[in-house]
Amino acid sequence: MPLLRTLLLAACLGLGLASSAQAQIREGYYALTGINPDGTQYDGALALQAGPSGSWVVTWMVQGEQVQGLGIIQGGVLAVSFVVNGRPGISVYEVQADGTLRGTWHTGGGIGTEALTAR
Repeated sequence: MPLLRTLLLAACLGLGLASSAQAQIREGYYALTGINPDGTQYDGALALQAGPSGSWVVTWMVQGEQVQGLGIIQGGVLAVSFVVNGRPGISVYEVQADGTLRGTWHTGGGIGTEALTAR
């Protein structure tokens, strides 16, 4: 019986490691699609670069406008603060098993959604 428990524990740990290895947020360029709080859709690109002291620099390029933010990654979640049109905002993305990042953002005027796909 102890051998069976050991094997089951090893299998569970192996599965946990496999899923976390698949679900990593990586530096690079992402195609993005989003929905504004009013329901209108948009697309663009996002660049994710390592920043100072473990932070991440995020640059959105949407409809000819560029917005920069500063974020952190913890436990498969990317959280980014930014300012757009003088309004502070926050976005939070969770990495999916296929590497896509799905999340929401808010600038005080409602919640929008975005999906990011690595290029």
